[in-house]
Amino acid sequence: MKERTRLEVAIVGAGLMGQWHARYAVAAGERVAAVVDQRRQRAAELARRFAGARCFESLDECLRAVPSDVVHVCTDGDHAPVSEQALAAGRHVLVEKPAARSAAAARRLVEVAAQRNVRLCAVHQFGFQRGFRELLARRDRLGAIVRIAGVVCTAGGAGGSDLERREILLGITPHFLSLFRILAGPVGALSWQVLVSTPDDLELSARQADTQLSLSLSVRGRPPRNELVVVGTQATARLDLFHGYCVFEHRQGSRRDKVLAPFRLGAGVIAGAALNLAERALRAEPAFPGLRELIAAFYRSVRDGGDPPIPTDELLESAALFERVAISWPAGA
Repeated sequence: MKERTRLEVAIVGAGLMGQWHARYAVAAGERVAAVVDQRRQRAAELARRFAGARCFESLDECLRAVPSDVVHVCTDGDHAPVSEQALAAGRHVLVEKPAARSAAAARRLVEVAAQRNVRLCAVHQFGFQRGFRELLARRDRLGAIVRIAGVVCTAGGAGGSDLERREILLGITPHFLSLFRILAGPVGALSWQVLVSTPDDLELSARQADTQLSLSLSVRGRPPRNELVVVGTQATARLDLFHGYCVFEHRQGSRRDKVLAPFRLGAGVIAGAALNLAERALRAEPAFPGLRELIAAFYRSVRDGGDPPIPTDELLESAALFERVAISWPAGA
């Protein structure tokens, strides 16, 4: 049997996310061939972890020197210009969220990818977590979905400027739009109501058919949490998106059920967390659950010519919502 040729991967942005992308690229069996970062020392430090990897200060230099197959865009700031440059050079692109900050920029990326016949995929990895896959497998137990609520309290904005804290909150929205889309279907950007928008808090609400959708994000709230609650007519599913596990609460039919409900929930959380921790340890997935699976799925789409694991429409919808919220945000907030 002919040995499989490894994909050559370039990591653009050698910060935290670039490091995890590189790690999971190797875990998928591919080769990190280049690392790009404006801070050359940081690029060199990451490149040294991978045999034969070269470091560059600019993507242009990297594209000329290294015949990479895939470019991971993990930079700070606006990802769209970097992604467009890589796509125009004929590279497949996996881009961290937000993939684009406007609907027009997102459409441009999609057009360039189609023109060059390469894959473009946004990093919306929550849908690849074990807990979310379990939810989808047991979805019929929920009955009709009544409400889907995302709640995030992040410490990531501590000490940041107003603009930096706003950017953190805005940057979280694509993850939840992805989950809402899977569970309830596409929701247009104009369908969302912006209930609260300050540098410290962002709240959105929408309705899709008979399902109420809500997203509450805060850099002030403590303790840190990252949760999705899916309420159905028969049961409720609670997902811990920090760790990637899911717990079901079933309808209570008697006083005894109500008394035991907190204990059952607590036992379910302990069991779910323990099983999830063990599985992640076996998979060598210590952080960002779902990212490794998404990266592997993207590589498969590159190899077999199939659709990317995150639909193009989702990337467009996420960019439109990002733009919608950013525009509606009071300038003085």
